[in-house]
Amino acid sequence: MAASRAAAAFLLASAWAAGAEAYRPFDGTDADVAELHELELELGPVGYYRTGAAHDFVSGGVINFGFLPRFELVLQGFDFYPLDATTPGTPNKFTDTGAFVKTVLREGCLQEKGGPSVATEIGPLLPTVNDAKGFGAYAGGIVSTCLGDSIIVHWNVEAQILRQSLDFDLFAGAILEPPPDKYVVRPVAEVFVEHDFGGVQTYSGLVGAIWRVSEKLSFDAALRIGWIQGQELNEVRAGFAWAIP
Repeated sequence: MAASRAAAAFLLASAWAAGAEAYRPFDGTDADVAELHELELELGPVGYYRTGAAHDFVSGGVINFGFLPRFELVLQGFDFYPLDATTPGTPNKFTDTGAFVKTVLREGCLQEKGGPSVATEIGPLLPTVNDAKGFGAYAGGIVSTCLGDSIIVHWNVEAQILRQSLDFDLFAGAILEPPPDKYVVRPVAEVFVEHDFGGVQTYSGLVGAIWRVSEKLSFDAALRIGWIQGQELNEVRAGFAWAIP
């Protein structure tokens, strides 16, 4: 166990050293948490992000730890390394940083019980490097509904007070996927809309696949297309999720 935890710490440090998401490979999450004393790593060491003329290499990750029954600690951060040769010397950004507590309010189909699973996620947005300064705040609600044994829908509604500008931001989205044990490689999708009351509107759609190697390990790849401030956004994501008892 000590060796596993050391390896996990090394992988997380490596992802965050270049710099360092939510339920992979999505922007939203599900209404479930890590098991008690279980460490979950959700890492995306390879990614590409383009909006307008800007191109970035992205590495990122989330670490989840089940510290109480039905509670987990969530830490996240992303590093954006600019690839645009027309702007040499542009620093990379370590951003989208946060520390949250996720709580399952109602155990449901994700916990092998009847009805929807319901959870909340609350906490501060942490200072970044070479991006918005200061702290912000985040609160999200998640409802996971299982439609028979065919599809699971994770409904997400989030509100944020953004760093530095202190503008109010709203996010609403849905993740669609088959039950994890239905296919070895399962297709997944996500749609969301986000409105920053400072004037930024984002529309996004994602399609991808998750390869479930075992109950504790899976790999993923996804393509996201969207529009932000009227500009087209393209993103490629690839990574893995690993749960360590």
